[in-house]
Amino acid sequence: MNGPTTIIVTGRHRPHEVMFLVLSTGAGIAFVAGIEPPTSVEQIVGPWVLWTWYLLLLISGVIGLISIALPNTYRALVLELAAMYGQTAAPLLYGLALLSTGVPAATFAILFFFGWSAASAWRGWQVWKAIRAVQQAGDDG
Repeated sequence: MNGPTTIIVTGRHRPHEVMFLVLSTGAGIAFVAGIEPPTSVEQIVGPWVLWTWYLLLLISGVIGLISIALPNTYRALVLELAAMYGQTAAPLLYGLALLSTGVPAATFAILFFFGWSAASAWRGWQVWKAIRAVQQAGDDG
C-alpha cells in the first residue's frame, strides 16, 4: 500500500463556522454603518474595544466567507487560517474587556466569548495542519 497518497481536506464548510463568519460580518457591517450597540455594552467597555471588536469581526468574517468560495484548496485554507486569527482575537479581546469590568452578570458572556475564541484557535490549528498536508503533497497551486 505504498501507492500515491490522496489527501482529503474536510470541514471547509462546517455549519457553525459559517454561521459565526456570517454573524461576524453582519455585526461588523452594522457597527461600521452606525448602528449603536446595546447601551449596556457601551457602558461596560470603552469605544476602542468596540471598534477593535467590530473591525476584527468584519475583516475576519469577510476573509472567511471569501475562503469558502475559493475553488483552490490551498488558497482557501490560507485565507481561512487568516480568518481564524481574527475569529480568535476578537472574542478573546471582548471577553477580556468584560472580565476586566468585574461585573458578575457578565460571567456567561465572558465564558461564551472565551469558548468562541478557543474554538476558533482549535479550528485554526486544524487548518494549519491541512495547509501543511497540502504543501507536503506539492499541491499548493
